[in-house]
Amino acid sequence: MKKQHKILISVAVAVAVFAIVALSVCAPRTGSHPVDIWAPSRTFDLAQTTVLDKQAGKDYKILLMTDLQLWTDLSDNAEVYALMDELVELERPDLIILPGDNVSGIATDMLLRQLIRKMEGYGIPWAPVFGNHDAEGNATLDWQADRLEAAEHCLFRRGSSNLYGVGNYALTLRQGDEILYSLYLMDNGRYMRYEDGSFRESYMDYAQIAWYRWNCAGIDAYAGKRVPNMTFSHFAPPQFRSAIETYCTLSDDGRYYVPETLGYGSCAYLPYAAPVDSGFFAAGKECGLTHMFVGHDHESDASILYDGVRLTYGLKTGCSPAPWNDALHYGATVVTISDDATVAVSQTVLRTR
Repeated sequence: MKKQHKILISVAVAVAVFAIVALSVCAPRTGSHPVDIWAPSRTFDLAQTTVLDKQAGKDYKILLMTDLQLWTDLSDNAEVYALMDELVELERPDLIILPGDNVSGIATDMLLRQLIRKMEGYGIPWAPVFGNHDAEGNATLDWQADRLEAAEHCLFRRGSSNLYGVGNYALTLRQGDEILYSLYLMDNGRYMRYEDGSFRESYMDYAQIAWYRWNCAGIDAYAGKRVPNMTFSHFAPPQFRSAIETYCTLSDDGRYYVPETLGYGSCAYLPYAAPVDSGFFAAGKECGLTHMFVGHDHESDASILYDGVRLTYGLKTGCSPAPWNDALHYGATVVTISDDATVAVSQTVLRTR
């Protein structure tokens, strides 16, 4: 009887410990939600952007590492981190941008803390946006925003609370006294239900577009000229799909290859994008947009010139999550901005599946 009693006590203790651990892992981390209402009547102030300084005579290099998608398989994560180390050592960028799906699955609080430690270890300014997987675990985007904003080298700003998403913010690249380029990081990274019942990628919200226009106008006025700009988000606007449908043909291997005259790379399928054109691309055309960078479609790495704007899928960084990742190549996309604001976009491939 004593033996059975001890067994019951041991089982009860084990169940209690498991419950405590499970509760700790699964309990939601909610974070703060400061209220900051943006309106187009607000006076533009360059200080509301983060100003980055470019050294004259030296290209400004941006390393785009997308869809890290760190998850519960630590071996996958270790491979992602090793590849990140290799890329940073090879390219020695001035800025690192993460265009969403940085973490995924459960225990996203732990995964985000690990990612922040890794990124902060480089000692390089870095700027993330959120994707569709970042909020699926136990840490809300507000909780993640608190940690990102507190990191020393992280440029993330959650932005105004009446705009869609968490993390709509601008970076301004300055060379001496001249404003050379503007970079807009915008959150469109969750799915939404459409009238036909489909559950698809969201479009860039109308208030976000108004905010983008307002920023562009403010920076142009401050600089006394039209300042070119580029955008970074997770989901592609529908123009990505239009570009591939219009200029690429389906190859025998089932991929759509970009003609060399228009860019590089390929798409494994027609781009996943919102079925609604909210006018983001058209607004960009009016505001000096030169480049759009996105992630999300792991198996696609196309960069194509479309209607005067270069549309680029960031090259997926790392294998994670290996079971459902069919990217052909792993590495990063490199963006260089020269003294005369000329932009070059290229891939750095470190692994081939």
